[in-house]
Amino acid sequence: MTTTKGPYTADGVQSAEDERAVNELVEGELRRWAGAEEDLMGVACRDALFPSGKLLRPRLCLWSAAAVGGSMEQALAFASGLECMHVATLMHDDVVDRAPERRGRASSAEHFGISVALMAGDGLASTAYEAMLASTEAGVPATRAVQATRVVAAAVKRTVAAIGEETLVREDLGCTLEKVLEIIRGKTAALFGAACQAGAILADAPAAHEAALGAYGEELGMAFQIRDDLLPYVGAAESGGLTDVANRQPTVPVLLARDATSAEDLDRLQELFCDDSDAVTAHRLLAQILARGEAVDQAAEMARGYAVKAREALAALPPSQARDLLEALTVTVVDRVR
Repeated sequence: MTTTKGPYTADGVQSAEDERAVNELVEGELRRWAGAEEDLMGVACRDALFPSGKLLRPRLCLWSAAAVGGSMEQALAFASGLECMHVATLMHDDVVDRAPERRGRASSAEHFGISVALMAGDGLASTAYEAMLASTEAGVPATRAVQATRVVAAAVKRTVAAIGEETLVREDLGCTLEKVLEIIRGKTAALFGAACQAGAILADAPAAHEAALGAYGEELGMAFQIRDDLLPYVGAAESGGLTDVANRQPTVPVLLARDATSAEDLDRLQELFCDDSDAVTAHRLLAQILARGEAVDQAAEMARGYAVKAREALAALPPSQARDLLEALTVTVVDRVR
């Protein structure tokens, strides 16, 4: 296993302060790859990238590399490419969902129009692959850079397929919970798993550690998305968090409520999935139905169950500060409010 000395190696990881430092490091790398072009596409790409989101996928990649003795410096370009790819899928997903907002601001489609959002998303995806393959410039052997990039490409194919499946079950209250969980595994969990697996590949980790990190990432992604589906019902509703409500998308908490609610509330749910109420009104009605049952608690418990599986996967790794950071995420992703 090859380890490069530098300020961002496994031995140099520092818990809370490290999260901020790593995010700043990734943001700096993203600005390098986003470029300074002032054409419309370049402006649209930078508008989608900044201000940045949680940067979870880059952190997962970097910490996974560090957890198996690799160099975070060598994985940095690849990690920034992961964020470019993630944001590109969000830009396209917002077009599909007709989402007016993203991260509390106008979505790319709303701000620049659908055509620009689609083309800028394509451009950002191309930049993502450039950045991932550029990890060779930091000393990663080309074979490992290509292997890690192939893992991400396969995950993106799963993501795209899942987005397509998601549109097919829109307004379908008869959709099974198993189907929605399958969609979540493709749409969200796949890229989480790929980020962790890629970090292990870049660090030349043993196959067992690579598999453990891939499993950890997928289970963490499941927990993250189920918790995300709960957010409109556990705090003040934000318009940016109501896209699924507006689209009558069957989510885990809604389906759990469907399966355990009273006959009267089930009738209301069915009516709600057929009418054209605005998102705020629909959210209010859904929240009332969910509050009368145990769906919110059940969904939260389901998210915790996936987080436990993620934590168990990490047991295959040697103890390290980086592994501790990955383990801490299994708590924070299910305890977050926003």
